[in-house]
Amino acid sequence: MQIVLFDRGHWHRPMYLQAFGAVGQPLRDSSVADGDLDRLLKSRPDLVILLGTPQDMLRDVRMSVEAGVAVAVEKPVGRNTAELEPLAELAHQRGAFVSVAQPHLLNEFWDVCTPESGGPLSHLRFRLVNGSPERYAAWGVPWVMQTEVAGGGALRNLGVHGVSAFLKATIGEVQIHSCVLSRRLYHTEAEEYAAVTLSVGGVIGQIEVGYTAALDDASDFELSGHRLNLSVRDDGQALTVFDRHSGQTCVQPALPLARRYEQFAAATVRALEAGGPAPHSLTDHLAAMRVIDACYARAVWADA
Repeated sequence: MQIVLFDRGHWHRPMYLQAFGAVGQPLRDSSVADGDLDRLLKSRPDLVILLGTPQDMLRDVRMSVEAGVAVAVEKPVGRNTAELEPLAELAHQRGAFVSVAQPHLLNEFWDVCTPESGGPLSHLRFRLVNGSPERYAAWGVPWVMQTEVAGGGALRNLGVHGVSAFLKATIGEVQIHSCVLSRRLYHTEAEEYAAVTLSVGGVIGQIEVGYTAALDDASDFELSGHRLNLSVRDDGQALTVFDRHSGQTCVQPALPLARRYEQFAAATVRALEAGGPAPHSLTDHLAAMRVIDACYARAVWADA
């Protein structure tokens, strides 16, 4: 399979090279300096991976869909729902394969925390707190914290993982109960921290994301779900399961957080080879972006 990475400047480039290599699909690494996207698409790769600013990816995905080339793309695609909606509709109409990076929807948590095993869900919690926003300037991508370019800060960039997880776990219309933003530590243009409370049909979702970990290579991660008979917690290293029926606690290893993009790579390749739908489509991504837009509309600043 010929897979090409087309990178206009993104800090996740090494992560993609590692992840696809780990699943037996080494990438042909391209960039703007190596030639334009149009010429790349004319070479008809099996899959093109697109990295760049949200608007770069919006434009490049459209070109790829129109050329009939399958796509894997980083998130967020576009800065908001209004920008993404026409592209999502085009991809849907054409039956295009567009796989949006959502590695936290593909881990062991989802095999265990099911209604069949645990009964109804009470609440789901997603927490991802990474190192400081100053990393992005050091990596040459200061636009990540520029609202006009990135469409927001931690909520847009990291919160989309949590919102997507909540949408995967529930069915129905999302209600936004609170959204609190902060830039207390670094006084950035966009928020460095966000705490959101959602609900669907009585199920509560708590999402906490930020750039406030005191070490730049640190991540404070949790994905947990509490059902009638099961409580399941993924901490980025292990999966802990409390089972009401057996009265036991089970702890099993999980793929380390730093390698989770391997799951995205593997799921994307499997779906492409099988001719099936993408693991997380532009339509799925649009649903999460719509919730995040609504969160921003309700947001209050804790340090205003």
